[in-house]
Amino acid sequence: MDVELIKYNTLIPIYELVRFDKRSKLGSITGFTVFSAILLSSLVLTSLQPTQAQTNGTMPRIALVTDALFSDAGWGAAAFNAAKQLETNYGYEIAYAENIAVPEIETTLRQYSQDGYNLIIAHGFEWGDPAVRVGAEFPDTKYIVFTGLVNSSNVASIFPMQQEGSFLLGALAAMMSQTGAIGYVGGDRYPNIINIFQGFEQGARHINPNIRIIGTYIGEFDNPAGGKEAALAQINSGADFLFHVADTSGHGVIEAARERGVLAFGAVSDQNALAPDTVLTSFVLDIDKAFDQIVRTVVENRFEGKIYKPGLEVSKGGPGEGIVYLAPFHNLEGRVPEDVKQRLNQLTQDIINGTIVVPERFEE
Repeated sequence: MDVELIKYNTLIPIYELVRFDKRSKLGSITGFTVFSAILLSSLVLTSLQPTQAQTNGTMPRIALVTDALFSDAGWGAAAFNAAKQLETNYGYEIAYAENIAVPEIETTLRQYSQDGYNLIIAHGFEWGDPAVRVGAEFPDTKYIVFTGLVNSSNVASIFPMQQEGSFLLGALAAMMSQTGAIGYVGGDRYPNIINIFQGFEQGARHINPNIRIIGTYIGEFDNPAGGKEAALAQINSGADFLFHVADTSGHGVIEAARERGVLAFGAVSDQNALAPDTVLTSFVLDIDKAFDQIVRTVVENRFEGKIYKPGLEVSKGGPGEGIVYLAPFHNLEGRVPEDVKQRLNQLTQDIINGTIVVPERFEE
C-alpha cells in the first residue's frame, strides 16, 4: 500500500505512546393553550422520569476523567458537553478532571474510586488497561472506557466504529480532489487512531484505487505548531484535502489548510467553527447518546462488562445504536457537487445496511 509516511526527527518519536508534559488537574412554556402546556409538561416528565434506582436513592456519583483538554473543540470538549447534558437531564453529580498526564492515569482512577465515585468514565484509549487494574481493587465501582478495547466484570468499553465515518471522509476527498493526493495527520499511533486512518484510506481507494495518500504521525496531541508543520509538508507534496485526528495539534492542521486554500476534515466534533471556509465536514461521535445509553445501564442495574461497538448513523440522535455520523457542510454546501452528495448518501446507507463493510484494522 503506497501510503507515504512523513516523519520529523525534531518532534517526539512517532512510536512514543506516552506524553509526559501534561499536568494533573483533578477536578473536582409556557404553551399556547392550557392544553398544550399540560401536554408538554407530561411529555417532559415522562422523558425524565426517574428510574427505580434513582427513586431508591442510588443515583450514581460520576467522574469524567481524561488526558485531553475540555477546551480543545474536539475530543475533550465533546465528552465534557455530553457529561453536562447528563447533569442537565438527570441531575447527576459529576466531577471533572482534564489534562491528566498519562503516567498519572492509574493514580487518578484509584483516587476517584477511593473518594466514592461509583461510576467513572475514562475518556481515552490509553485509560483501558489502568481501568482494568484499578477495577480489580474496587469491584463495586463501574468503569466505562471511551474509546476502549478492554473489559472485565466491572469495566465496559465503548469502541465506536469510527472507521465507518472516516471511510466516508476518504471517499468524499477522493471524489473531490483535483490533485489526486490527500493527507492525514495523527497525534500518535494508538490502535484506535490507526483504525480511523485505515478507514479513511479504504474509503478513498473505494473511489480511486490510484489515489496518493500521505500520512504523518507527529507524536503529540497538544502541539498546534507541529500539526501545522506536518500539514504544510503534505500540502507542499500535493495534498488538497487534509484530515486530522490529533486533538489540538489538529488545530494547526486546519490552520495550515486555511492559509493555503485547501479543504480539511475535522474529527470527533463538528469543527467547522474553527475555520468555516476550510472545514468541509467532520466525522462526529454522538457522545451525548453514548453516555446516556451506558449510564442508564448502571442506574437501571443492567450494566455488563463488555465491549460495545456502535457504528454509523445518518445524523445525530438517529434511531438504533449508531453513534458515528458526518457533520453538515454548513456554508460550504455549494462546494460539493450534487452527484457527490448523492453518492456519499448512498455510501452511508450501504455501510448502515452492511452492503459495504469497513473492517477494524489496528496495524498499517
